[in-house]
Amino acid sequence: MKLFMTSSPGGSICADGRWTAAPFDRANGFLREFRKACRGETDCLILSSDPENTKMGDEMRSFFQEAFGKSGMSIERVDVCDKRDPGAAKRLCCYGLLILAGGHVPTQNAFFDKIGLKEKIHRYAGVVLGISAGTMNCADVVYAQPEEPGEAVDPCYVRYQKGLGLTRVNVLPHFQNVEGAKLDGLRVMEDICLPDSRVQPFYGLPDGSWLYREQGRTILYGEAWLLKEGTCTKFCEKESFREVEDQP
Repeated sequence: MKLFMTSSPGGSICADGRWTAAPFDRANGFLREFRKACRGETDCLILSSDPENTKMGDEMRSFFQEAFGKSGMSIERVDVCDKRDPGAAKRLCCYGLLILAGGHVPTQNAFFDKIGLKEKIHRYAGVVLGISAGTMNCADVVYAQPEEPGEAVDPCYVRYQKGLGLTRVNVLPHFQNVEGAKLDGLRVMEDICLPDSRVQPFYGLPDGSWLYREQGRTILYGEAWLLKEGTCTKFCEKESFREVEDQP
């Protein structure tokens, strides 16, 4: 398996309040390496973050179909695994590329558990692209940081969940938005991120940075921070790369 874990891989752009398809991000060499990994013609399966939201699934399929073309990639067919076709998870070997979509981490985690994705994906030998929530759910133990109103103060909200077990690395995507952000009256960085990093370390990954795992090695490309034991330190710089500890 060739595993790409991103905050956001690009593929869309917002202009005048309207989103349109665009090439995947070239920052930190992502498009070059992603295109190389997906060499030749192949089919793609998008695994939804919200199986009930079929409209979102159709929009993702349309965006990715255009993004692949704009990025010079030969993707023949793009399918979606949501409530309309949960059985698609049994046909992973039919696809050269799997996309674990972005969205709400616990909702996607529950869907992946329902379709038994963990057992199936470990036998998969193609390319996997994690996006935001999809990246977070790749972990063995997923750190599902509160993101929706009410979650940060809900004593029943589960911050640590069983994931797909493709990596032991935990990622907090869209890290460029964390500084100064608030949720449920709490400061996201000072009152949520740093205290939670005492339980389990994780990497703050801004859009444009990404990780790649193959044959037991995980490399982080681009700017990132390590949050560990209540501190936040710069781990990697833009247009640089660094190996990440990712062993059992």
